Amino acid sequence: MKGSKCTRLRCLATLIVVAIASVLLCCYCLEVDRLSVKSERIQWNRSLIWKDAYVGRMSITGHTTSDYTYVAQDNLAETLKHIASMHKVPSVNCHALFNDSQRDIEFARNVTKNITSPISDLAYLSLTADCRAFVTSRGYILSPLTKEEEDFPLAFSMLTFKDVEMVERLLKAIYRPQNYYCIHVDKKSPDSFYQSVASIAKCFPNVFIATRRIDVQWGWFSVLEPELECMKELWRYPKWKYFFTLTGQEFPLKTNFELVKILSVYDGANDIEGTIKRANKNRFRTTPPLGITPVKGSVHITVNRDFVGYILHNKTAKALLEWAKNNVSVPDETYFATLNHNPQLGVRGAYKGVPETDGKGKPFLTRFKNWGSNKCAGGQYVRAICILTLGDLPLLGKAKHYFANKFYLSEDRVVIGCLEEKIFNDTRDEYLGVKTFDTSYYANLSFVKNKV
Repeated sequence: MKGSKCTRLRCLATLIVVAIASVLLCCYCLEVDRLSVKSERIQWNRSLIWKDAYVGRMSITGHTTSDYTYVAQDNLAETLKHIASMHKVPSVNCHALFNDSQRDIEFARNVTKNITSPISDLAYLSLTADCRAFVTSRGYILSPLTKEEEDFPLAFSMLTFKDVEMVERLLKAIYRPQNYYCIHVDKKSPDSFYQSVASIAKCFPNVFIATRRIDVQWGWFSVLEPELECMKELWRYPKWKYFFTLTGQEFPLKTNFELVKILSVYDGANDIEGTIKRANKNRFRTTPPLGITPVKGSVHITVNRDFVGYILHNKTAKALLEWAKNNVSVPDETYFATLNHNPQLGVRGAYKGVPETDGKGKPFLTRFKNWGSNKCAGGQYVRAICILTLGDLPLLGKAKHYFANKFYLSEDRVVIGCLEEKIFNDTRDEYLGVKTFDTSYYANLSFVKNKV
């Protein structure tokens, strides 16, 4: 009798424990469902709270689960203030440099190579051994920041071959957890460079190294090939809306918020350089197939997702690619431009007007490059392009372009430091509501009003 009573009590206790566990499990499942976002499911491991960021796991449907970090919104304003302060350039008045203060420019020139210590390629292997410490110490923004930015993911290709620090600082300036980044490392780059870039990429779920590495040779199809490889790999991620091509010697002139604002008013329009008048006809050994008119332009592009899809899947695009590969010298300056300036092909966002890029009617804003139309402050050129230095900051600060080319940290560390400072200050101020961005200039561009 006594044993029977004890057994009943044990059974009752067991039932109570099971009931409590079931309730807790249901609550947990509801919380996980609440955090689900369509195809992406973020499972928070609440035992891992890293300063003001939750650290959890993110899985993208059909792809590998990876670590994911997300800054808590209630601390985000303070986090952005702290990150901005981290990027203040010591001993230099960047605001004065952007305002063309000759006294400050001369002072900065005397300290430019020593203003901050270079980070060697191999140093990144140790810096990234602890990814949490790396992203914190380097000042990455780990939040979408705004609903508008979260709902408008971007995709980037980055063609790299040297200077890990420059590559990493570019990535940091454009990084957001909702975007996607494909980094191509030139096949002839040293193993130390590849390993260091790969060690950075492994710290982020949305940054990856292109699987196939190309030996890039200027003027040949190999310049275009890495872009196509990154397009293929980025296509797996269905959410991004626009695609940018970048190289490792470039830097943004606009914040992520500003890019999203600009691209929203573009409403599918592509920003691709194009000219028939200035094209070197000797580059085309034969005429293109299907009555297509060849157009010269730049490999640097800003295009909508459907433009990328057309390149990857359309038979006409593939036929044009074969023609460019086998019958054109410098095919990277022909392929994208030709697709975008033959509106009869029906490519979304293509230009319906006269294919002649100029500074007013149809400007090319994807990239700022000084080909000699403006004074080159440093006086150095590579392939006729000015190497941008701190004396060019007044010009860069006023530019309408999204990115600028080209920078060498070995020549000038202040120019990147000041651009970095401005990007993170503007990001902070836009989030706090003390800085606004007017898109009227971009909304009224010819290629926006005359798109397919």
